[in-house]
Amino acid sequence: MGDMLSFHESKSTEYVWSTEGSIQYADENFAREIMQLLSIGTIQLNMDGTHKLDSQGNVIPTYTNSDVAEYARVWTGFTRRATRGNIEGGNDGGNSIDPMKIRIEWRDHYPKMGLNGKYIGDGYPLCQDLPRDSFLQKGAEWKLLGKSRLPKEQELLLIKGSLSDGNHTTVKVTKLSSSSALFKELCRPIYGICTYPSIVELSDNIKCEGLECDLDNVKVVEVGTGVFYEFIHHPCIQFPFFVNGKLVSNSRSNVYERSKCVDENWAVAAAACCDENFSGIHNTCKYTGELLTFIVANSRCIEKGKSICTYKDVSWSQCGFCCNYEGYFWTDDSCNVFLIVDENGDVSIDSGAHKSGDSYSSLTFFRVQWENNQYPYVGNLCGNGVCEGVDSYCRCIVEVEETRVFSSLPTREDVLTSLHIGGINPALKKYAGEQNFGDIIVHIENSEFPYGKRTVFEVVDDFGITKFLMNMKSLVKIGSFQFRNTPTFFTAVPEVIDAQYETEAALDHYFFHTNTAPFVALRLIQRFGISNPSPAFIERVSNAFTNGYVDLNAPIGSRKYGDLASTIAAIIMDEESRSVILDSDPSYGSLREPLVKVISLMRNLGYVQTKGSFVTLQGLQDIIGQESYEMPSIFSFFLSDYAPPGDIAMASLVSPESILLPSAIGLVNGMISMIKFGLSGCYGGFINSWCSQKEIISGGDYEKSVGRLTYSATGMRIEETIDDLGTLLTSGRLSSTNRKMVIDRIRSIESNQMKLQIAQQFVISSPEFHSTGSTGK
Repeated sequence: MGDMLSFHESKSTEYVWSTEGSIQYADENFAREIMQLLSIGTIQLNMDGTHKLDSQGNVIPTYTNSDVAEYARVWTGFTRRATRGNIEGGNDGGNSIDPMKIRIEWRDHYPKMGLNGKYIGDGYPLCQDLPRDSFLQKGAEWKLLGKSRLPKEQELLLIKGSLSDGNHTTVKVTKLSSSSALFKELCRPIYGICTYPSIVELSDNIKCEGLECDLDNVKVVEVGTGVFYEFIHHPCIQFPFFVNGKLVSNSRSNVYERSKCVDENWAVAAAACCDENFSGIHNTCKYTGELLTFIVANSRCIEKGKSICTYKDVSWSQCGFCCNYEGYFWTDDSCNVFLIVDENGDVSIDSGAHKSGDSYSSLTFFRVQWENNQYPYVGNLCGNGVCEGVDSYCRCIVEVEETRVFSSLPTREDVLTSLHIGGINPALKKYAGEQNFGDIIVHIENSEFPYGKRTVFEVVDDFGITKFLMNMKSLVKIGSFQFRNTPTFFTAVPEVIDAQYETEAALDHYFFHTNTAPFVALRLIQRFGISNPSPAFIERVSNAFTNGYVDLNAPIGSRKYGDLASTIAAIIMDEESRSVILDSDPSYGSLREPLVKVISLMRNLGYVQTKGSFVTLQGLQDIIGQESYEMPSIFSFFLSDYAPPGDIAMASLVSPESILLPSAIGLVNGMISMIKFGLSGCYGGFINSWCSQKEIISGGDYEKSVGRLTYSATGMRIEETIDDLGTLLTSGRLSSTNRKMVIDRIRSIESNQMKLQIAQQFVISSPEFHSTGSTGK
């Protein structure tokens, strides 16, 4: 998929500019097709599959080109994993079996607005709100690293080359006491011996012990001797626009070199504790590569009688296991990020890393929700002087305002439409109070202000998902202009785990969409043999998908949105699937797929392999238009809405499989060859083998075949044989007219073998074999 839809090794605009000095945008192919063909389609649908219309009677598109461009930035950074010895390599020798991995430096790290003005990250809690001991709370996930003390999904920002000799002893991690509750959870002993599960999810809150209690965050712990686990932190977001900015620097000798402005609440830098000469020492870390917020970093320095400062240098000595670090260091220099606005209202961020002299056109711009669609741009003199004009852009200083949304109990619908910042699940945090109003549970932070901005509302959305949403909005203001602050999973130190969370959140945009149920329902029904299901049928299946169950005397399904067991049960048990009356409706049923017809012939007429260990059908894509694992494009072998010219199109019906009718001659020739000569290359057969047609001229000669059909009619009258073939190959639907025609044509043939082969050829040429609906006879 990555190769076919060209997002394999797609890179962000920022990365390409920084490494190649050219402007290149993320590949949009997959971002478009995952919506158009794989999830929601191009037109908004009602639950019964009919099109939604606007007030003018026009269909409403599900997405725009701007949506595609935004989602394309999600699909940057993906590349193949290293090959393994126990898998077959592709033509390029790469690993095309395992899921792709993410190279975080290639990833686009900026906010992304998706469908219907919803940001990727809406509904997730702020990282700064997560409890510092969340690694000990119910639901905390730990992954076994084995003998490696290096995390797989997170960054330690170690000095490049420091581990080239394979010696990891310079990397210190937290070693758990054998008496701690966390040790026991990760060890999971049986008869006193640790079993070390590959993944551990805490089923309840546990208490810290010893060093665990001093940690402000954790990445890797050692359990026992030489066995390591990585903590997979909860998904969370931050806001890229803030007011409490502090400068961080990636240089030990020049604080303003490789520096940028970040939120002081982000855990993205280490403490360089300064003496009276403004020389810093990095020796307060609890483990190698520990990243802290500014407040925690400064408190660590104060404990040593020092403080964070705008340092002259950071010493490489007296730092112990903290030395192996080349990430950012905090300074006490306050700063601001600048908002860059283009003529379309799209924005970018200048956090200080933008090089002087570089055009702002090299920045990554993204959409925001400007209030009343009003924004500063060059055309209005950058908001009449509110911002500074720079070439064709406006450069603005921002203010951020955080206010409460509701001052009294809102409705469930108001909560879901007006609140966008996630709250902390009460399983992770103890609230001052709780009030249950049925469809809303209110978790109160401060009992004196029950509807303060830190209050969290618990509701269940339309897809059955429980949401925790904070009663707060964050607005970015530039004079009289403003927009909702844009969530992002990334900070100044992007990590693979955050890219994974962003990818999952983007997939949720497609999955939890009102179009997904009818879109999926129609296509599954079509694959079960009904090309033109009624709107009522589609709606019943859509409801089964949405509700997660279907009541068929007894309920089937998990009662969770997207349950495929209930969806498939709703299709195959529906009256529209089973009613024999509908067989006479000319719009009912479908053409059978070519490959299904070939396999049906082989299975029902007893194909047996006579040479070789397994069946190989070769070149079917060219012969019949369809072959396993050889889909010619993301559009598959046929389109679900294809209508061949003529009566079908004029009746506003579709026949997806009809697009393959030009290959019908090759299909029938191949099946006739199999009936007469077995599976061979003779007379249009389905394998690539040499067959001199001068040598084989009569049916029943299987010398050149690797297998053949073994169906026998021994002991049966002609009528019984045709009825049996009709049952096997047409599900008993062979019409009386065609039945009589076949019997009349073969009755006078003397050879029983020839008689059977010709009967089989007649039946596979019948309309009933090639379709599942009425044949008009």
